[in-house]
Amino acid sequence: MSVKGFDIGEALTSSFNIVLKNPKILIPQLVSSLIFTLLVNLSIINKLNVIGWFLLLPINFLILVVGFIVYLVVSGMYPLLVRDVVNSVSANLASAARTALKKIFSLIAASILVSIIVTIGLILLIVPGLIFLTWFFYTIPALMLEDKGALEAMSASRAFGRDKKLNTLAVVVLLAIAALISGLLNVIPLLGSILSFIGGMVVAALASVTQSYIYLRYTKPPA
Repeated sequence: MSVKGFDIGEALTSSFNIVLKNPKILIPQLVSSLIFTLLVNLSIINKLNVIGWFLLLPINFLILVVGFIVYLVVSGMYPLLVRDVVNSVSANLASAARTALKKIFSLIAASILVSIIVTIGLILLIVPGLIFLTWFFYTIPALMLEDKGALEAMSASRAFGRDKKLNTLAVVVLLAIAALISGLLNVIPLLGSILSFIGGMVVAALASVTQSYIYLRYTKPPA
């Protein structure tokens, strides 16, 4: 059972406060961002010439797989970390990482399925893709917090998000705008790339926290 709709301002403000008051919750996203930046740079080096790229295709594929797995592990950690904070328990990074690793195959399956469905929807007429995005936006929190498999988590996310489509879409748009602004910081001389990296990392962490907080806060009606 879930609460119909949710307060966008409350969800974003509470999520930001969770990050602000628990800065160590940024560590997983920081590690992910650093690894992603390193892997992208390695991949670019390998693509400097076409022949070299084809010869090193297995390495490029491995780089892609490693980046994908790190991203999913970090994404899987956040619902558990947010649950700890909401329950006034110290966020346990190691425990969250271990649990996410145990669920890695479900995380991979859910991520691939959701990506395919949303992409097909966007290709068709855009609107179906946006609807699918709002339905399955909460798949990872459902998967991690309720110990569900990929399909069960997608079904739970759809049930949760069905009556929250506009609110969820608004949250996604606001987070996307914040990410865009962070990217634009890159044009600032000297410190631009550093500011852009930090901003992007914080926004990415905030997105995962917000996604998890909304699912935790609004899954059941308040007593």
